[in-house]
Amino acid sequence: MKTNILILSTNRSDYSHLYLTIKALKQSKLINAIFVATGGHFDRERGSSLNEIYDTGIKPDYKISTVIDWESEAKIFASIISFEKKLRTLIKMVKADYIMVLGDRIELLAVINLSLIMKKKIIHISGGETTLGAVDDYVRKMLSLISYIHFVSGDYFKENLKNFLKTSKDIINAGDPILEYIDKTEHLTLNELNKDLGLNLLEKKYILFTYHPETNSSLDVKVQFQGLEKFLSEIKINVICTSPNSDLGGDYIIKRLKHISNVNKNVFLTMHLGFKRYNALMKNSLCGMGNSSSLVIECPYLNVPSIVIGSRQKGRPLSESVINTSHEYKEILSAFNNLYSNFPKKDNMKNQMYYERAETSLIIKETIEKLLC
Repeated sequence: MKTNILILSTNRSDYSHLYLTIKALKQSKLINAIFVATGGHFDRERGSSLNEIYDTGIKPDYKISTVIDWESEAKIFASIISFEKKLRTLIKMVKADYIMVLGDRIELLAVINLSLIMKKKIIHISGGETTLGAVDDYVRKMLSLISYIHFVSGDYFKENLKNFLKTSKDIINAGDPILEYIDKTEHLTLNELNKDLGLNLLEKKYILFTYHPETNSSLDVKVQFQGLEKFLSEIKINVICTSPNSDLGGDYIIKRLKHISNVNKNVFLTMHLGFKRYNALMKNSLCGMGNSSSLVIECPYLNVPSIVIGSRQKGRPLSESVINTSHEYKEILSAFNNLYSNFPKKDNMKNQMYYERAETSLIIKETIEKLLC
């Protein structure tokens, strides 16, 4: 009898991390991989990413269309409770033995509750990481405390998690899944991107910008964004902006980005670039800017410098190619002007990464088959 593993993807970013693992588990003769798409994949305001899942050749076995409503505290609770009820019904229906999740998004609070109540064991990917400027950090730590198997992105994070849990049992370094994804998926060319987006971007002549609200910060989102808004309004080169996550304060950032892009012909806002377009734009950009984890992980791997603003990613180890700065306009401008002054040599950059490149999907598949089947 096959082992039933329910794999949950809650947003546009975690699917690209999970894609190759889902594909590998679907091919296993010992595992019945049940893929569920939910949460942000159905967020039409930020560009629904559900169709993009289908474009990869993987069809969700089940869909839960509940999207977290950040409009008020009451609506946040109501949407999480709604999602939890639907997920509980699905877990019972498919007779899931294990639940696999990646990362730290707030939807996963439902998984934590159901794991404890229904006695279902969790397989967690990307534990041992720290993001002190986001409430997601607490979700990740809670998942680490109750998960049965932990797949981490490198020895640095394995040591972190071992110290946190006071044990090294079932903590496996599988490498970071997004780096395997980058190497194994076809990249769009810049010409293809320009045609697709209706733009005329030149290689290394534009900034890729993604900023999410700091949800665990004393600074109001308006204060967080003031310096960035001034920078984006004054910079003369092209800037490609993507929408923030559906966090508290995200709607304000979208509102300001729409205003900035309307009055500045060199600033472009797209609500959802998609997995392939985002990575291809990053590869050809002058730099990445904002506070997305991609600036810490993908940018160094692609030999692209990045400017990380504020504290959302505080706690993550940074490669030499990553500049961390405050929200202040003068510091952001100084970081941009000195972008390449301490940029490491291309041949050395990947050796400075804490996030390791491995055959992640194969390691996860073979480990699960060995331990759980």
